[in-house]
Amino acid sequence: MPPTEYLLRIKDIAKKRNTLSDYLDRYENGNVSVDIIAGIAMKYEDRKENDKAAEFYSILIKDYPDPSSEYYIKGKFFLASHEFKSGNDTALKKYIAENADSPFHLDAYRKMVHHYADTKQREKELSAYREMLSIFPNDPSTLNSYSWRMAEIETNLEDALLKVRKAVVLTADDPSRQAGIIDTEAEVLWKMGRFDEAIEAIERALAIDPASQYYKNQKEKFIESRKATSQSA
Repeated sequence: MPPTEYLLRIKDIAKKRNTLSDYLDRYENGNVSVDIIAGIAMKYEDRKENDKAAEFYSILIKDYPDPSSEYYIKGKFFLASHEFKSGNDTALKKYIAENADSPFHLDAYRKMVHHYADTKQREKELSAYREMLSIFPNDPSTLNSYSWRMAEIETNLEDALLKVRKAVVLTADDPSRQAGIIDTEAEVLWKMGRFDEAIEAIERALAIDPASQYYKNQKEKFIESRKATSQSA
């Protein structure tokens, strides 16, 4: 976080102010407000104590039902995500359908694809990616993450190449970000066995960030694959 914000946070902790214990003390002493309840919920969320966070977000939604409130909006998304991770496979899709103006739609899809990837539910993962890409067709991060994932599982590589090249074009005004996306393009090409093109792509990333050891290692990987292929031919 920025230095000024960090300093304020440290001062609060030193004075035991605006900490979880501070909020809980106030709540238990009858100082109940939307700020206190939201503060407790978010502190538990930060600690990954999601059951407790869900308990207080539920109180917030029930007792302070203000759809325009940032706390309310955040709470609704958290509860849907918690329900999804707890086994309700339709919770996030239902959330998206019922909250058309939510700013968390992309985050909802990200949670779905990551969960399905972690739990090895491949068809559901691919279905969620297809839906996410249909709704966010011009989001570079979405295009890039999809393409990298397809390279990982060696699926839909032609489509992944199209998507990542679109992301490269969309990030033309941000070279440092573009370099990472070009690396994904190179990775996809490598998985397709198109080693010369993979090397050319990673050289474009290196032109943007010549000090990157990761990009140098990628280039070496691609060169070694080309050599191994030519020797076995």
